[in-house]
Amino acid sequence: MRHKDDNKNQAICDAAIELITKNGFADTSMSKIAKAANVSPATIYVYFENKEDLLNKLYLFVKQEMSAELLNGVNSNQPIEESFKIIWNNFYNYAVENPIRFAFTEQFANSPMIANCRWESMEFFRPLVELFERGKQQKVFKDISLEIFKAFTFAPLMGLIKEHLNGEIVLDKKALETTYEIAWDAITN
Repeated sequence: MRHKDDNKNQAICDAAIELITKNGFADTSMSKIAKAANVSPATIYVYFENKEDLLNKLYLFVKQEMSAELLNGVNSNQPIEESFKIIWNNFYNYAVENPIRFAFTEQFANSPMIANCRWESMEFFRPLVELFERGKQQKVFKDISLEIFKAFTFAPLMGLIKEHLNGEIVLDKKALETTYEIAWDAITN
């Protein structure tokens, strides 16, 4: 059995995320990933069983990375609004600083190819769900479902980020603050 090398694994993951995002899953072969990662095609199979396993593990990897960035600077002792604003701004910063990873998660968010790991990835965001529940208990947030909460906070921001990354709009500080205030007003009492 071959020894696993973290640098090779990272190179494979980075190459796969970029190629799959740019070319699509069907048009990205393992040999193309290997070439972009500067490894032999056989090396990929040291880390991943097959292409589907690769996709699922990549999705979980990016979601875990994203959740860590979103929750950076948040603790349970902060006021609800302070924590929420940190998470909201962290999400914006993550997406803008990592446009390929952001696009990758968007590309596969509703794909049946990652259906089994989608639920597993939700566990990475458990602290956000706990913040939402704490905010509802303290009557800061409206008594709404988690799905409605997500729809009125992150979906508009994601749409604006996509337009920003495509060069259709400029999300400057004022536009972000206005968007934040609208999202906050939509979900709070």
